Amino acid sequence: MTLTWVICGAGRRVGKTHLARKLCEVLPNAVYAKQGCGTKMPGKPENFFRTDAELAAFIDACPETRAHVVVESNERARKRQGDVIIFIDGIPGQTDFRDDVDELRSGAHLQVGSTASIDDWRKVLSDKLKNAELCEAVCDVLVEHQGHPSRSVSAIHRVEPLRISMEGAPPIRDPCDVVVEELLTIMVEGVGNFAVMCTPCDVEALAVGFAFSEGLISSIEDVIELAYRTDQRAIGLRLDAPGQGGAGRNLIVTSSCGLCGSRNIDQLMAGNVVSGDSLRVPGTLLRNVAEEMHARQDLFARTGGAHAAGIFAADGELLAVAEDIGRHNAVDKAIGKCLVQGLSLAGCGITLSGRVSLELVAKAARAGLELMVAVSAPSSLAIEAAERCNITLCGFVREQRATVYTHPRRIESA
Repeated sequence: MTLTWVICGAGRRVGKTHLARKLCEVLPNAVYAKQGCGTKMPGKPENFFRTDAELAAFIDACPETRAHVVVESNERARKRQGDVIIFIDGIPGQTDFRDDVDELRSGAHLQVGSTASIDDWRKVLSDKLKNAELCEAVCDVLVEHQGHPSRSVSAIHRVEPLRISMEGAPPIRDPCDVVVEELLTIMVEGVGNFAVMCTPCDVEALAVGFAFSEGLISSIEDVIELAYRTDQRAIGLRLDAPGQGGAGRNLIVTSSCGLCGSRNIDQLMAGNVVSGDSLRVPGTLLRNVAEEMHARQDLFARTGGAHAAGIFAADGELLAVAEDIGRHNAVDKAIGKCLVQGLSLAGCGITLSGRVSLELVAKAARAGLELMVAVSAPSSLAIEAAERCNITLCGFVREQRATVYTHPRRIESA
């Protein structure tokens, strides 16, 4: 009889694949399988299936050859199709939480997270495995995952500043959360190293989005391997015939500047990078996407110190939202999330939490985005670049107003 293990989680970057691989190492005669709707990420194991039907067929064929099947699938967890369903909880400010978190959590046999209990694990596993030694081996894997780097790095830091009064009241301690800023080294084999000051969440998406914005890759298919070393604060990319956008460069990209050393500005300002012209939206969509993104800014809600960017489709659906202390990092993360999921950026727009500068228009143009929606003002160069790149640029999108600086034809009420 084959025992089916199903791994699900609160969101991305909770370590589902890491846990599944570790379980396959201790479970006898085990095989791993994964279901996902996006592009198979470089470095992931084989047995990647896009539909539940394909995955089910694979599992049905396993009793003849396997004692254990370890499946990474939120879909099967929702349907409660598994002998042992393990839910991995997330970290506020780091994990991009799913809408169905409560459903996944309630349907799981075991939970890995801050409230997890090894005694609860043993009780469930002893009934499923009937082998005390194997039960303890699995518990050891779960304990190890509690301290996995994906759970120990946080985008939020707790501090206890002193709050003073301008009216003579005594000062008091005022504990609060602040957004983390740290150095991440993006090492691109055969190209160079990029030291990026950023917030350490969604770093894989940041690396992919950065490589795309710099012209090193054209799609996720160009990424052969991607590896993140949390302990070293470094992420390595091996590319298939990397582009020359960043060739031979070793530079520092600060959280306040995202265009250090770029060689693509001349092309941008010459109008050589031109977006498509398929997007048409009602004026109300501008406010809706800005408000929806704001509602999903968990880091900003807790710290007040994070920028955000959201990629949206023609109907206003937000395809990806990302936060970072740097505006340009947030844009790279949002673009990177779409690339990793295999989502097309054609005919899409981007909403931004702050002002619009030249480098943000450059990233939007590179991605082929047609519409930029910002709650604050653009710079003069941003307006000039958007005009030349055929991008509709909107600023001061707040409540009942918006200022359209370039190409107003895409806004039906303009």
